[in-house]
Amino acid sequence: MNLYESCKTPIRVTYIGFLLIAIGFLIRSDSVNVFYTIRSNTILFLGELCLRIGEFIIMNLPLIFMLNIVCKKANNASPVLMALLGYFSFLVTTMLLANQNLSSQAYATGYGINSVFYMDSGTRFPLETGMIGSFLVAYVVRIAFIFSRHRGDFSLANIFSKETAGFIYSIVFCFFLGVGMSYLYPIFFNLIQRAITFIGQDLSDPLRIGAYSILDRVLSILGLGQLVRTPFWYTNVGGSFSNALTGQSITGDVNIWKYIQESNATYPGAGRFITPYYVINMFMIPGIYLGMLLSMSDKKDRAYMSIMFIMGILLSIVAGNPLPIELLMVVTSPILAIMYLAIVGVVSGALVNFGAYLGFVSNANNVEVAMPGNFPDYIINIRNINLTYSLKIIALVGLLAFIVCLLMTLIYYRYLAFDFIKTGKGDEFINNIIDSVGGIDNIEDVGSGLFRLNLHIKDPEKMSIDKIRETEVKKVYETRNGLSYELGTSCAAIARIIKKRIKKNTN
Repeated sequence: MNLYESCKTPIRVTYIGFLLIAIGFLIRSDSVNVFYTIRSNTILFLGELCLRIGEFIIMNLPLIFMLNIVCKKANNASPVLMALLGYFSFLVTTMLLANQNLSSQAYATGYGINSVFYMDSGTRFPLETGMIGSFLVAYVVRIAFIFSRHRGDFSLANIFSKETAGFIYSIVFCFFLGVGMSYLYPIFFNLIQRAITFIGQDLSDPLRIGAYSILDRVLSILGLGQLVRTPFWYTNVGGSFSNALTGQSITGDVNIWKYIQESNATYPGAGRFITPYYVINMFMIPGIYLGMLLSMSDKKDRAYMSIMFIMGILLSIVAGNPLPIELLMVVTSPILAIMYLAIVGVVSGALVNFGAYLGFVSNANNVEVAMPGNFPDYIINIRNINLTYSLKIIALVGLLAFIVCLLMTLIYYRYLAFDFIKTGKGDEFINNIIDSVGGIDNIEDVGSGLFRLNLHIKDPEKMSIDKIRETEVKKVYETRNGLSYELGTSCAAIARIIKKRIKKNTN
């Protein structure tokens, strides 16, 4: 739950970023413009504006996460500047020390940091470390901030001010972090390359396509999706096609799909790396959202969250990007995220096994903000009789995946999110909460929100502040009807247990 509190605002910013991209997409996309035609320059301008702002937000998510984490942890404005200086120190260090012979997608070009180093020829770029680098820098800066607040015999705070000492510590600590990353990142990158090579050896193997989809989602969550997307979408790793009549050679799954749609050529399997996104975005993510909503037993909280969840479902279906809910699952319910990734792999393999293929034409400047597998791209292909079979299989597999994800989410929140292995600490924790409000006799009703346990109390005078503190719950709110405890994803399971006790006590 602490991680969620640190990442809550950036996750909301992620939703806003993809919402802006979706607005721009709906205005500019050829797939959508089949249903209407926009000629107004003002609307086209607004669409382009939303698209570019959204892309900027998504491309800079690691930086946004980092700045928010250091602010939350330190509750002070100084760490923001410390983090920026530390992040710059980290990037520059990787630029000067890291191996520059890796593939282009291994390097960050969006920050405008590059240099021609006197030790070798050619332009050098910092490593693209995504969320990994930003989280590491955030916690290193947090350590630097703590160091700057302690005055020891050898502390810089004795020589400079605390703020100046913090800046120096941040730069130095992040320099050493950059040194370590410069030597470890190539090892990580080479492991990814081996996985890519393995998958690319047999593009008809369902297990390998399933492995691709899992790897893509994991790396996308880490802000490193370009490492796996670029090779399969745009290089011969994702397949190659040669037109015997024109002698033209096309490489990459996305490029091949675009070419065969424009030239009416045939290439069996084109779109194989895109097809799973249609099931993920149009069926699986809505199933998870609905499961989260139905797991909430408090009617007021459910009504409040339903608007946000409906927007999330529409964003997933129309815009075609599951990243916001994936980030939410990772920071609040890692077990649910692992179960979701397993289903992604099974679905991807099943689609290949059934021979269902449906690609898309990407107009994105960067693969990180591309939105494959959305409803507009799906519905426009209904006109193509050659894709009828694939569209039906996607719908059938999608409906099954929707049901599985809905049930999986309900089961997780109601049973698996709290003391699943029965350590005994769960019962003790629930007993402490019940005692803090005056016992089970003093609880009129109990309900759960997404992350809150709501207790309706009969007599507020029986509540004990000291016992509430002993529960070690960091956030407890007083409401009109009683108390609300911030307990993370375990709220639904705890509410179910307490409700059983209330019923048993009444009988």
